Amino acid sequence: MVKPNPSETSGIPAFAVFLLAMLALLWGLNWPVMKLSLAEYPPFVFRAVAGLSAALGLFAMARAGGRSLLVPRAEWKGLVIVSILNMSVWNIAVLYGVDLMESGRAAILAYTMPLWASLTGAWLVKERLSGRSMLALALGLVGMGLLFFGDDRALMGGPLGPGLVVLAAVAWGSGTAAVKYFRFTMPVTVLTGWQQLIGAVPIAVIAAVWDYQHMPDSVTLWPTLGLVYNMTITGIFCYWAYFNVVTMLPVVVSTVGTLMVPVMGVVFDALIFGTVPGPVDYAALAAVVSAVFLVMTRRAR
Repeated sequence: MVKPNPSETSGIPAFAVFLLAMLALLWGLNWPVMKLSLAEYPPFVFRAVAGLSAALGLFAMARAGGRSLLVPRAEWKGLVIVSILNMSVWNIAVLYGVDLMESGRAAILAYTMPLWASLTGAWLVKERLSGRSMLALALGLVGMGLLFFGDDRALMGGPLGPGLVVLAAVAWGSGTAAVKYFRFTMPVTVLTGWQQLIGAVPIAVIAAVWDYQHMPDSVTLWPTLGLVYNMTITGIFCYWAYFNVVTMLPVVVSTVGTLMVPVMGVVFDALIFGTVPGPVDYAALAAVVSAVFLVMTRRAR
C-alpha cells in the first residue's frame, strides 16, 4: 500500500473527493436514521447486529477481490486498539448519546472529531501544536459549551447525552490518528472488516447477556429499515470509504469532508423529525466549523 506524504495538503485525488461527498450525505442521513431505530431496538443489540453483519460483508468483498484476510502478527496490537476506539467506544457512546438528545445536535458535537484527531496526532507523531491549533481547540470548546448551556433544550435530558457524544468524538479522533500511526499493511477492506468484527465482539457479548431482554415483542418497518441501513450503507460502505480517505491523505486533510456531515445531520433531522434549528445551534455549528477549518488549513511544515 502506497503511503502518502504527510506533508501533502494539496492535489487531493478526485476519488477521495467523491468518497468525502458520499460520506457527508450518507453519514449525515444516518443520524436521524439511528434515532428512528433506537426507538425500538436496544442500543447494544442494534450495534452488535450492524457491526457483525458489516464485518461479514466486508470480508466477503475482500475474498471476492482475491484478498487475504490474514492479519500480520506485528499488527494485531494496533488493530485491537483502533477497533476499540473506532468501533466499540464510538458506536456505543453515540448510540446512547443520540437517544438522549436531538440527532442534529448530537451530530454537531460528534464532528468535533478532527480537533481530537489533531491533538492525538500531535502526541503520536510529535507534531508541535501551533497557536492556530490551540485557537481551533478553543473555538471547538466554545461550540460545545453553547450546546451544553446556551439553550434550555440542550439540557432537557441532562448533560449525559452530550457528554457521551463528546466521548465518542474523542475516541474516534484518537482512533483516526492511531490508524495513521500504526501504518497497517492490510488492504482497507480487510482492515475495516477486522475493525468491525473486533469492535462488535464486546458489544455482542453485552447484547447477548443483558440488552436483548429489552427487545420489544414486535418491531415496525422504519426502525428495521434503519437497522438494515446501518448493516449495509453505514457499516460497509461508509466505514470503507472513510478509512480509504484516511490512508490516502494526512489526518487533518482526511477529515475535511466530515465538516459537511453535521450540516447534513441537522438538515435531515429537520426533514424527518420536524425540528427547527435555533440561533444557538447555528452559533455552535459556526464555532465548530471555524475550529476545524483552522486545524485543516494550517500550513504544512
